Amino acid sequence: MFYNNIGIIYDEEKKYFEALDFYEKSLAIDNKHLPADHPNLGTSYNNVGIVHYCLDHYDLALDHYNRSLKIRLKSLPAQHPDISMTYENMGLVYEYKVEMG
Repeated sequence: MFYNNIGIIYDEEKKYFEALDFYEKSLAIDNKHLPADHPNLGTSYNNVGIVHYCLDHYDLALDHYNRSLKIRLKSLPAQHPDISMTYENMGLVYEYKVEMG
């Protein structure tokens, strides 16, 4: 979670490339040490997706949101707010794609 927390700080400062670097480090550690359906992995994929969205990398954002959603649906209760947050993030990508046609 250390790298993830640093990523959050950079993300809030709109330093997206730095945030992405730390989020990806966090994701690599999570993938190595956590079960494939651990909720922290869902959070890590979602955070990487958020940064890609901010960088206008919409397909990469959607890919990470989909990975996050798959994990969150397996590991969290159906009404958990993190699931709805992931759906909302995915919706923002689709909304942008429709607007840009």
